[in-house]
Amino acid sequence: MFAPLSRRRVAAAVAVSLTVVALAGCSSSSAPAPAASVAASVASTPAASVASAIPAGAFDPVLALIVQRLATGDAVAAAKHFSGQPVTDAAREKAVLDAAAARAAEIGADLAYVAAVFADQISASKQIQQSLLDAWASGAAAPPATAPDLATEVRPVLDAITQDLVPALAAVERYRTDPGCASAVAEAASAAATAADSATSGTTTTTTTATTATPSAAAAAPPGATTVASPTALAALPAATAHLCG
Repeated sequence: MFAPLSRRRVAAAVAVSLTVVALAGCSSSSAPAPAASVAASVASTPAASVASAIPAGAFDPVLALIVQRLATGDAVAAAKHFSGQPVTDAAREKAVLDAAAARAAEIGADLAYVAAVFADQISASKQIQQSLLDAWASGAAAPPATAPDLATEVRPVLDAITQDLVPALAAVERYRTDPGCASAVAEAASAAATAADSATSGTTTTTTTATTATPSAAAAAPPGATTVASPTALAALPAATAHLCG
């Protein structure tokens, strides 16, 4: 449905967008800096000038899982295209947040941090769904011919990702106020987007595994489920990572 070549352009734009969004969100100033000035600051400031305690690659597992989760957005949209279900599903959203909170309590993760990040995952997923449904309805893109079952094929994958993402967030929550957080997230996002692009090479949209797959999520993936993120999914990365820092 989507041209693989456009994925590289999206990945590059995502990395820039994430740096701008994260730095603006982590700023101590009461008024956020204009995007243009933040982007200029990022481009002109050497990475070594920012004192950071974040180990290299610390956010990689988090972003890999977030990209996996975003990759399901196309399947969710397709299922809703055929069923006529609305994008907003309050009961399902509550179930997702409750499951994340339960997992956080189980391992002693910061409940507020986990809740904020999972709220972002829901918002990002809805952004993907609405974008695709609008494109299909307007004729801007060809609608899917088939769709997986939302309850039995897609949601088990999402639930498995939740079980992995919460511990991954617990591992980085100490770094969310670190001055290098925005850069670390942007670098991890770029790596995850590149991995998604590499997974596309020689892979169809019905592939069940990708280079970013984790054991539990991969095991839960049913036949026909995709873990390859489309450009529309990758474009939602800034929304999905809005509260990783700050």
